[in-house]
Amino acid sequence: MKRRTLSILLAMVFLTAVTMGSGPGIHLINPDPSDPLAVFTIWGLPKIYVWGLWWYMVQLGAILVAYFKLWKDDA
Repeated sequence: MKRRTLSILLAMVFLTAVTMGSGPGIHLINPDPSDPLAVFTIWGLPKIYVWGLWWYMVQLGAILVAYFKLWKDDA
């Protein structure tokens, strides 16, 4: 994969993760408090925390791929 293509792909993944993790993406996972059947936890943690942690891991993955594949000193 060319460096330019990988750069664009990583930028898109990172921006999507930023948007979904702490932006409007929270509304997708946050349960309705008035719903009696709503599930508020996953693995003993609040759903919203797991959602945020997942997207932070996606961001970290994009940064690590960029570090090892793109940010090289070609000298």
